Formats: sequence, structure tokens, C-alpha cells
Amino acid sequence: MRKNIFGFAEMLLGITSLCIGSTLGILAGLGQTTSTGTCSAIAGAAGLQVGTAMIALYSFFLLLQLLILRRDFHPTRILQLVPVWFQGMILNYFRYDFPPFQALHPTSYGEKFALFAVGMVLISLGFTMVKCANFLNYPPESFCTLMAQRLGIRFGTCKIALDFVYVLTTLTICWAFSLDFGIVREGTLIFAVCNGMLINFFQPKIERLFGHLCPAPQP
Repeated sequence: MRKNIFGFAEMLLGITSLCIGSTLGILAGLGQTTSTGTCSAIAGAAGLQVGTAMIALYSFFLLLQLLILRRDFHPTRILQLVPVWFQGMILNYFRYDFPPFQALHPTSYGEKFALFAVGMVLISLGFTMVKCANFLNYPPESFCTLMAQRLGIRFGTCKIALDFVYVLTTLTICWAFSLDFGIVREGTLIFAVCNGMLINFFQPKIERLFGHLCPAPQP
């Protein structure tokens, strides 16, 4: 029980860091992460809040798992929607209702890049926390794991392919609905290059911190 409580708390803390970082990245206007960019494009096209669009997009990946697995789809996979719901609601709060962020209006490129850099670090930190919590998976990651197993390829290869699909989907939506193509900019490429390095930097520190707070039970 103690481990589950700490796992949930670590996941929720990671999601909060992810949402703050994503919001700062959106406000910076230098390009968003691949998945957040697609959510922003869907939100702009459908008139939704970006967190709500994220819930819809990630739920689609759960539906794909159901279509692939059919009778082998275990009901516990539905729990993947728990972190999705939390992330969507928290992201909507920071993006639209958190007064300090509503006051942020960076004008110079330096201000925008500084905001983007802080957001990128917080996203990578949050992702690392969620990953290390090992509590619940996100639908896109579970989908990539499933496809990697079915196609006999590495998970990382499937994840890279999904990132390309995200970018192409974002650009297509922006073109079809006359949205600002600034969703995909240099920040998108910088994040793609730096995200892995930041995760590698944060992971041992996060594992030590939460391992100290919630040590493994003695045999």
C-alpha cells in the first residue's frame, strides 16, 4: 500500500511538472513537443482546450489497442486513462486559468527561448518522474510497446515513427484548418534532440530520491 501511494504521488508530481513545462512551451511560441503540438492543432481545429484535446488523442490510442487486441484486451488497460485525465485537467488549468501564467507575454526571442528552455527541462523532469513511478502507462507508450511486439521491432524505433506521425498530423491539420504553422518550429527539433539527454540526466537522481523516500520492503 505504501509503495502504491508513493507511486501515485510520484506520478502525479511528474504529471504536474509535465503540464507546467508544456504550458511554458506553448506560451514561448518557439515550437511544441510532437505530441503537445498535435494536441494544440486538434484543439485549434475543433475549438477545444488543449488538455481536452490531449484526453481525446490519448483515448484514441487506447481504442487502437482494443482494435488490435480484441478478445485479448485486458480491462485493466482502461486504467491508462487515469494519468491521461489528470494530465488533461491539470494542463487546462495551467494553460487557461492559472493567473501567473496568463500574465506571461514574452516578446523578445531571448525571453521566448528562456521560457522554452525552462519548459523543456520541466517536461523531461516530469516524464522521468512518471516513468520511474512505474505506476500506470500512457496509451501512446502502451500502443508503441504493443506494435513493437507485433512487428518485431524495438520500442524506440516505434516511438520515433510515432513522433514523425505526430509532426505530419500537426502540419496536415494546420494546413487543412489554416492554423499557425508555428506549432512546429526550431523548439520542436531542439526538444527532440535534448529530451533523451535530459531524461538520462534526471533518471538516476529521481530513482535515488524516491528510492530513499520509499525504500523497497525487506525480504
